[in-house]
Amino acid sequence: MTLEDALREVREKPLVDIWPTMGLLIGAKNRCAAYDAAARGDIETVNFGRRKKVISSALRQKLKIED
Repeated sequence: MTLEDALREVREKPLVDIWPTMGLLIGAKNRCAAYDAAARGDIETVNFGRRKKVISSALRQKLKIED
């Protein structure tokens, strides 16, 4: 996935994956860093059982990505 793919996904989908989508956008060096950021609450997430997803609107707001 490229940075452009991640930007398109966060603009089009209500929820995105922590890795690679959010990780690319926040500049996480690896998967663990992306999941650590989510665990700290740096980015708003929702749980679906054991799966976590990032709320796209919250990520766009945090990164100041315009719709």
